[in-house]
Amino acid sequence: MQAEGIVRINAENNQEEHLRNQLNSGVVPDGIDIHCLAAWFRELPMGILDPISPEQVMQCQSEEDCTALCRLLPPTETALLDWAINLMADVVQHEHLNKMNSQNISMVFSPNVTRMADLLNALMYAVQVINFLKTLILKALRE
Repeated sequence: MQAEGIVRINAENNQEEHLRNQLNSGVVPDGIDIHCLAAWFRELPMGILDPISPEQVMQCQSEEDCTALCRLLPPTETALLDWAINLMADVVQHEHLNKMNSQNISMVFSPNVTRMADLLNALMYAVQVINFLKTLILKALRE
């Protein structure tokens, strides 16, 4: 959690494969390399925000909107998003050492939670996903 630039740095391929195999078999190993974890989210068959439409995400203007939208996710995606948000909040708590504030980690993690096929709207959507994640991280930190 204290490594500068945590999550922005790619993990070693052999570590990613080992962690992927464990997570895919239902085991959350001790001492997870957070760089590997981000890669695992990127390799999911669909993004954890994909069950909700980009339009719904783009309409989120408040913490209440973001929280309500999370309730529309299926149980598996809800659990994964909750886990990711809490992990990102843990990283942000060490911002003074790792230089990863809620904006930075949201920006790095956002491509890992959605798979937008429409490239024309992808940039605009990415900005909203970043704001969505940042809002949820700040809420988790406050709670």
